[in-house]
Amino acid sequence: MLDQIKQSLHFQSEALDMRSKRQSLISSNISNVDTPGYKAVDVSFSKALGEATGVAPKKNKPGVADSPIPALKMTSGSDNTSVKRTHSGHLTGSPLDNSSFARAVKYRRGDTAALDGNSVNIEREKANFAENTVKYEASLRAISGRIKTLKSAIKDGI
Repeated sequence: MLDQIKQSLHFQSEALDMRSKRQSLISSNISNVDTPGYKAVDVSFSKALGEATGVAPKKNKPGVADSPIPALKMTSGSDNTSVKRTHSGHLTGSPLDNSSFARAVKYRRGDTAALDGNSVNIEREKANFAENTVKYEASLRAISGRIKTLKSAIKDGI
């Protein structure tokens, strides 16, 4: 019984979590609108959600690059992709966030960078922020509705 309840809420809870993370990503773009050299990032939301839930993703959102943001791989292995520790005070371990969402974050392309190298388009970011807010609230309503349905089923079944 508990597994069925968990499964029924899994998709919407993943969507809610990723919407929250995307909101932070968009907020970061907005807050760096005047930062020289800052490159706007976004996420292929359907791809990240599909990977997290096992549901096949739709096509990438227009304007999102195909290659992920380059990042250091923080491992202690001996392969060529690991970070070599040369001092005992250096960091070890794995990346802070190795989730499907973090792996789906990419540089946004299609916007012309300003003279200072900043590629944030504030109008697009505001629109994305508003759209993501609406979808976040829709996910909350979906979870709330699912919980009400489950509560009603439990109450009526007793």
